[in-house]
Amino acid sequence: MSINSRFFNRSELIGFVALALVLFVILPASLDIFRLNLVAKYLTTPLSHRPGAVLGYGGILSLGQGLFFGLGGYCMAMY
Repeated sequence: MSINSRFFNRSELIGFVALALVLFVILPASLDIFRLNLVAKYLTTPLSHRPGAVLGYGGILSLGQGLFFGLGGYCMAMY
């Protein structure tokens, strides 16, 4: 089965795999628990603040961002 190049190309796939490798393998193996929690906080905070930026700068209410707002809020609450 071949990869459909209409949605992404090989370099984007390699970048995505490299980012996933860094986030899920290298960072937990190389950082102490404080720094790892700090990285998790930095990665989840933009998810919870994105709807405010869309509403403030664009002047529109984007309901499609509700999933990311909820996910960011949930991740911060569990953190």
